[in-house]
Amino acid sequence: MKKRKKYVDGLMCKWYKIIYEMEGCNIKYENINKLFNFIDVTDNYILLKKKEEVEKVYIYEIEPVTFLNFSMDVQSNILSLYNEFLRELNYDFQIYISNKRINVESYINNLSKIINTKASKEYIELMNKYLQNISRELEDEMIYTTKYYIIISFKRDSVFDITHIDSIIQKLDYVGCNTKRIKKKENIKNILYESFNKEVLV
Repeated sequence: MKKRKKYVDGLMCKWYKIIYEMEGCNIKYENINKLFNFIDVTDNYILLKKKEEVEKVYIYEIEPVTFLNFSMDVQSNILSLYNEFLRELNYDFQIYISNKRINVESYINNLSKIINTKASKEYIELMNKYLQNISRELEDEMIYTTKYYIIISFKRDSVFDITHIDSIIQKLDYVGCNTKRIKKKENIKNILYESFNKEVLV
């Protein structure tokens, strides 16, 4: 079976309408349901109607490694393990990369909250000066956080063992990547919502 790998940034918009019906949320595309056939989000997967079929869509979050930081021998070993991973993952999948801008002000405020108020006066003053300097330096910076996901889909009535897929995905752990399947409805909805509303700061 031929593997088709697609690197898609706007992939998740397909499932937007079932994400969050949040009060005060500015929905960009009011008629998104007319474009895509959404069915449901469960605690384990998304149900999506595609042509005449209904598909189960699973999301895995992958924490990457900095490949160039390793020696040539380690890089070669990583490539070998990754090729093995691709051979075993004999299913259609997509890679989704999410880039979200960090809200620097919120980040600084969170840091200020964790300063130990029981510490010495000198320490608190030093930390406050440090945070003020960071705030000034980052004021005009565009800083982003990046997350990586593997999206795997199957026909709803197909016979497969999701734990087997889990074990294949977990092979990426051997190359230094931390992997996990996204579970719980709210977590899945969060990913969908954030992927479609890229202007929302984190």
